[in-house]
Amino acid sequence: MKNGINSDLIDMGKKIGIIGLNAKAAAQSAKRAGYDVFLATYFSDADTASITKNFFPMQKEKFEPDLKEYSINTLVDFATEKFKGKVNNVILTSKIGDSAKAVKIIEKKFKIIGNNSENVRRAKSWEFLKKVLAKHSILYPKTTVVNANKINEINGIDKIDEINLNFPCVIKAMDIDNGKCPPNKIFSFAELENLITRSKVQREILIQEFIDGIPLSCSVLSDGRHAVAISVNQQLIGEKFLGGCGLKYCGNIVPYEGNRALIQNIKKISEFIISYLSIVGSNGIDYVVNKDKIYFMEVNPRIQDTIENVEKYLGINLVEEHIKACNNSDEKFNEKFNEKFNFIEERKKGKFYGKGIIYAEKDVKVKNLAPLNIGDVPNSGCLIKKNEPICCIYEEGESNADVLEKMKKGTNQIYTNSLKFF
Repeated sequence: MKNGINSDLIDMGKKIGIIGLNAKAAAQSAKRAGYDVFLATYFSDADTASITKNFFPMQKEKFEPDLKEYSINTLVDFATEKFKGKVNNVILTSKIGDSAKAVKIIEKKFKIIGNNSENVRRAKSWEFLKKVLAKHSILYPKTTVVNANKINEINGIDKIDEINLNFPCVIKAMDIDNGKCPPNKIFSFAELENLITRSKVQREILIQEFIDGIPLSCSVLSDGRHAVAISVNQQLIGEKFLGGCGLKYCGNIVPYEGNRALIQNIKKISEFIISYLSIVGSNGIDYVVNKDKIYFMEVNPRIQDTIENVEKYLGINLVEEHIKACNNSDEKFNEKFNEKFNFIEERKKGKFYGKGIIYAEKDVKVKNLAPLNIGDVPNSGCLIKKNEPICCIYEEGESNADVLEKMKKGTNQIYTNSLKFF
């Protein structure tokens, strides 16, 4: 089946592979749903290792994780080798599920429960997305995709007429493995040229107008024809109290506590985009809201990092719902899900759930991470390098602000009591 899987391929108790950089939560969810889980990821964190006996971490040194060793290509090769002859069906998380090239390699060897390579390519194609957004008059930042190799050949980037930019803007590699260039905010052509040269980015790069505002995401379930937005979430970007900076992703709070009409509009836009793209399963769309204007940022055609908090908020198993959606055999899919999640609209009281990713501000050694509200826990004595993730902290509260305040206190305790700085 082009966009999903046949229902007879997945049964309770059967084996399932999970592949991704942030794959622990999806593996836990699959385990709770009754699957025999095989997990291939980078980090060899203690709590991740306890999920399944079939745990395959790519991290070479147990006490010295180093993301410089990581790439999408190496994880794909690693997972393919470890899963060969053991599993038939796999679920992809970040960053693997965002790469059409990676998905194309994997789908030749396994049955992907989720989007195929063509779906991912289309969801990541700005040429195609601009046409989709125009059909619904959806706002998005001024966006240009250029060839970095050609830029590097020209002396003086400000002479390239077709790159008509408004500064500040954001630059990142379209393919993460083509040079190490995560999203960077820049303020001049000189910075742009320097970043491209320093990062040694190859082939296509995305240059996008920077929109100052509230970063949000929307979680959507789809059977390939119908889409149902199940939550709108606040994103934590560059949070200094978590050791973040710039545009570094630092976690999320579910749900977003904002204007009801705005939230409804984001849900409608998300359902339109996901349905038009014909992508399946659990997917996400990122936005920035500036003065009630909603700017589309990107589609994530795979299970999102919000999975744990969305599950807590809705009381569901998102991997199980993802698999059901990928079966795309239910003619009343959207009616059932709209009814199932209709209680959210009438929700007057309830808790909010947060996840913060704590980064190392400098090289640190982990002493003792004992609190129960943390995850992705490195082994005691592990050396974490500057700017790399230490662990995650989970909090819940009566509002977004309440969760954020608890997260700040908990993070401060971890920095003070559980880490030795060098």
